[in-house]
Amino acid sequence: MSLPMRVALLVLVALAGCPAGALDNKQVGNNDNGGGGGGGAAPECTGDSECVAAGLKCCDCPTYAAPARDPAVNACGNVTCPMNTCPDNVRAACVGGACTLSCKPVTCAMSCADGYVIDASGCEECACAGPAAGACGSDGDCLRVRADCCGCAGGGQDTAVAASAAAQFDAALMCPANPSCSGVDSCPADESPACVQGACQLVKPLPAGACGRSDLPACPAGQVCTLNVDDGATERGLGVCM
Repeated sequence: MSLPMRVALLVLVALAGCPAGALDNKQVGNNDNGGGGGGGAAPECTGDSECVAAGLKCCDCPTYAAPARDPAVNACGNVTCPMNTCPDNVRAACVGGACTLSCKPVTCAMSCADGYVIDASGCEECACAGPAAGACGSDGDCLRVRADCCGCAGGGQDTAVAASAAAQFDAALMCPANPSCSGVDSCPADESPACVQGACQLVKPLPAGACGRSDLPACPAGQVCTLNVDDGATERGLGVCM
């Protein structure tokens, strides 16, 4: 075998023994900027200004938050969108090193028969929810039941359903006579069944000064109904007088 052929063969053998992607890994390592390696994922952010609210598409209303440096977010910079009709009730925040979509406090002067709209992001808008047409019409129509075979008393979870459908719901779980459960009571002490805009839910107690529904007292003089400031009120589509 000639010398040039021997050299070519040695080169091929060396390349075959090189793990796929080894060059790419080296290039990534060179972008470490002196931060060291193996220390876990770097935080997305260190302050709110490093995060932006974003939607699934460039012109969609925000449903999540991402780092401002995210290429997918920056790709929308040159997109011309129709007039913005999104509610101004969310903001991007840096929480524990991660960009998170948070609800903004919103004041609302009107009162609604069924409380305020809760949008896809879980935040309230100053807009009335539609008529409650669903499984319930009042809190008394709802019953706390086990959501799985253990229920929260046995280490599982509970939920709330219409009292008239409780037996059917439990039968649909198809639980054995003696389910295997941890036996550790995990029931939150501050939850109770309630009818929220036509659906039975387990919710926290209604806070003092709750407002926004026609059957609740109006806010005292000098105060206004403020949304997205109390979880117990928000999950019911209500605000708190402040």
